[in-house]
Amino acid sequence: MLPLERILEIKSKETGSFPNGDDSYFKRYEQIKAYLSKNVYKYIGAGTSAEDQGVYTDHSIDHFNEVILFAGKLLGIEENNKVDEYADKLEISPYEIYITLVSILLHDAGNILGRDEHEKKTFQIFMDMGDAICSDKFEAKPIASIAEVHGGEITLSDGTVSKDTISKLNNTDTYHSIIFRPRLIAALVRFADEICESRNRAARFLLKQNALPEWSQVYHRYADSISSVIVDSGGGCVNLKFEITKKNLVETYGKGSKDNIKQVYLIDEIFARLEKMYYELHYCRRFMIGTINIHKIRASIIIYDENMDEIENKPIELEEQGYPSGLSCLKTKHSEWCGEVLYEKYK
Repeated sequence: MLPLERILEIKSKETGSFPNGDDSYFKRYEQIKAYLSKNVYKYIGAGTSAEDQGVYTDHSIDHFNEVILFAGKLLGIEENNKVDEYADKLEISPYEIYITLVSILLHDAGNILGRDEHEKKTFQIFMDMGDAICSDKFEAKPIASIAEVHGGEITLSDGTVSKDTISKLNNTDTYHSIIFRPRLIAALVRFADEICESRNRAARFLLKQNALPEWSQVYHRYADSISSVIVDSGGGCVNLKFEITKKNLVETYGKGSKDNIKQVYLIDEIFARLEKMYYELHYCRRFMIGTINIHKIRASIIIYDENMDEIENKPIELEEQGYPSGLSCLKTKHSEWCGEVLYEKYK
């Protein structure tokens, strides 16, 4: 049992912390996980491949378990053998733990129906579990909505497209008089998923046999290069270790889609993904601040020769520096309130 799951099991006995004083939330969580493991996760690979014949990184139960593990680490659970000690120290409530865990289980489940807009298929999958597991649509919908904003885009009222999916959720919400924080939970799930990447998710056998579709190559090569991801909650940092051979450094790998393949160097993909991870941190942090205080990304990129001797080690650090820039221009945002307009209005 993973640390965050164990804490839910402990806290589920505190019936006053759950809607209607219900003591069955841990059992319900186990049923949801068992259902998805049996009926969904094992077929995600087939679902994504059927859409575009690509081979994508692992979406088995192992991936979802790893996201749960990292969510616990982001919340400050650092030692698996002392889980009980953390039960009363977490900055989220027992019901929020339940919502977090279920949202993680659901966040990529929509891939079984294809990768395209998979995050929008969550509620359908949740309701398909039946009344025994998901008896109230008014509880299920907010949880599905949290799971859905781990990625994707939304169209705003003015027609523009935005990646700011979390802001569409309520800051706080209630279910049967129990308060929970959708934006906080969504940001936790989203960032835990973002840092949950390692060589465990790569199709290593297919990499060695050069048997991957060309447009899927770099995604697996990137995952295979990550040997370690450590969350230092006390230091406010996520530490990554990349290990690549000189041979893989000088080759290019395909990415994109079957009809639009681009060749890229692995180091360029690593830089791009680190930048994306930092953007995700910068975005999610505004919703997590005060509960989860990660504020920087550190990485070491190590290059090895053909004898696996280290020949170069590049440290990378991403965090806010200097004076803020790129802030919203109020005069542009509220153009009807600029000096010239108000002068003409009130002169």
